[in-house]
Amino acid sequence: MNKLKKIAIRVIAESLSEDEIAGLKEMFLMIDTDNNGQITLEELKKGLERVGANLKESELLWLMEAVDVDNSGTIDYGEFIAAMLHLNKIQTEDHLYAAFTYFDQACEKYGILDSNIDDIIRKVDKDNDGRIDYSEFTAMM
Repeated sequence: MNKLKKIAIRVIAESLSEDEIAGLKEMFLMIDTDNNGQITLEELKKGLERVGANLKESELLWLMEAVDVDNSGTIDYGEFIAAMLHLNKIQTEDHLYAAFTYFDQACEKYGILDSNIDDIIRKVDKDNDGRIDYSEFTAMM
């Protein structure tokens, strides 16, 4: 996922109610064996093995990198929920609109303004008007 999509999914994840993510919290807690609120690569590997998934080391590293939006080397609860949303395609119109509406705040919060925003806009801006409109945003999702 590109950084814009990672952040958008994270915004969606943070807007969901507890009912909408039922079961995911328990899954996170099952993987986070030391209960510190962060999933390490080793915890992820063991957690996936417990549920019958046997990934290669390279696949685990790719998964960690894809999910770890803030590049901390661990997966926090919000990143985990965002990854599960992406994997399960739980993206309703209301949540997409909420993510689109609050994207400016997310850009600031997650430091996307520090990266090359022009490159990100060019990748998503299909009509080349220098802006990401709602239809381009939802197409990216």
